[in-house]
Amino acid sequence: ELTEAISRLSLLREELKASIDADAESYNSVMAAYKKSRESASADGLIDSALKQATSVPLGVAERAREVLTISASLGPITNPNMKSDLTTASALARAAIEGGLANVDINMESLKDAEFVAKVRRRAGALK
Repeated sequence: ELTEAISRLSLLREELKASIDADAESYNSVMAAYKKSRESASADGLIDSALKQATSVPLGVAERAREVLTISASLGPITNPNMKSDLTTASALARAAIEGGLANVDINMESLKDAEFVAKVRRRAGALK
């Protein structure tokens, strides 16, 4: 069980690290779309598309962080007692990542026009609260 958890956590770590760049890229895309919209009325679709990506990235972070939290909780009974504080810290950081990711999702959804996309995101986000 521990070997499997370590393997999964390693993969999650890499995915979360990749999300750092993806989040920055999606933010830059949103800013570029807003700039284009000031120059052309036909850019509204660009904004919604960029906002969808900017919403999907932090939602993915929150979902991965939830998995980290779940794995951390499952390791409690099999972890060396001297390492319990590490699990406590991992859990606290995972909860912070969930909360921060969902806050970002909420902000982006306020500007989205695609009601179907918003409904799907709300369902996914709701499962993490």
